Amino acid sequence: MSARLTGALVAMAALLAAGLSTGARVYYLLFNVLAAMLLLGLISAVWTVWTVRIDMKGVRPRVNRGETLMTVFTVRHSALLPVASVRVHLSVPSAFAPEQEISVHTPPFATRSFRHRIPCPHRGVYEAGVTRISARDIFGFFSISRRPKMERIRVEVVPRPAPAETMALTASDMGPEFLARASEDTASPSDIRAWQEGDSLKKVHWKISMRRREVMVRTYEESARPDTLIVPDLSAITALKDGQLSAEDCICERCLGAAKAQLEAGYPVRMPLTCAQPSEIAGQFPADLPAFADALMRVKFDSPYAYEQVLALMLVRMQRTGGAVLATARLTTRVADLAMRIQRSGVRTRFVWVADDPQEESLEMLERLKMEGVEVQRVEPK
Repeated sequence: MSARLTGALVAMAALLAAGLSTGARVYYLLFNVLAAMLLLGLISAVWTVWTVRIDMKGVRPRVNRGETLMTVFTVRHSALLPVASVRVHLSVPSAFAPEQEISVHTPPFATRSFRHRIPCPHRGVYEAGVTRISARDIFGFFSISRRPKMERIRVEVVPRPAPAETMALTASDMGPEFLARASEDTASPSDIRAWQEGDSLKKVHWKISMRRREVMVRTYEESARPDTLIVPDLSAITALKDGQLSAEDCICERCLGAAKAQLEAGYPVRMPLTCAQPSEIAGQFPADLPAFADALMRVKFDSPYAYEQVLALMLVRMQRTGGAVLATARLTTRVADLAMRIQRSGVRTRFVWVADDPQEESLEMLERLKMEGVEVQRVEPK
């Protein structure tokens, strides 16, 4: 019940009491005027809300984070009595403010079209559409609402790959496996070719060289290129809602940017997602990037494992890893020590720390990482 409706009912009660006690007709007249206003207001609000028709067009099912959805709404109603406004309640792609309200003024039997921009500030899967329609009478006494029979549209907000430099990996960056395997598989000769300056004498094929009267060398099958392991920290981030979502977006976009740079350079990429429902995404070509974007769009930061446990587990499986990208919003002594251990094992390591207010102790740990040869990037969430 609105404040105006309450005031009108109190005034009507007072006028009725005054009329009954004094017998003056003016009090009854004023009482009837207020009653007529209430009746007209109720009829106009109910009539409008049950005859209004809304159509929504232009919603794209998939957008990049930070873009806006340009939608076109068409409103029409057939109520003859005037109303103050028709309010359209929207479900929008935002975990921080999931609903918006638009006020529309339209005369009876007239179609009113208007454009509305819906921002998409954070990654994820949302539903967009009209959730409720309400009408308010011109006196401000009643606000009647109902749920429309409209299907909501599923909108996917995809993280944008952040700019990242390629980690150039060679056979000597293959981590522990390089101790047992060289860049060429000497047990699998594939072809022969003419001698070139710098070739080793061990590769010379003497029999064919004597037969052809020129020096020929064996060529071998090259071993597979070392892959890149990208490990995002999917444990819950302790911050205010908007800051938490911004940090999650930043981690996902940094990981996606690193995956894009490595795939375009021809390096295979693996990305374990250690959330409550763990999975792993792998790819070898730039065409595989949408799978990484889709997984990072849907992933939840609800890992039951601390990032230290995840890195300790990754150390065991880095037999063919040439480079590692670690992205986290938590920098502890244990995390820094594990990053340095990964670097010492022969794996080129990039450490991405998402933080907007670094402390002196954290900055000192970053310097330690740099001294060990770890590539350090501090990023402020946006």
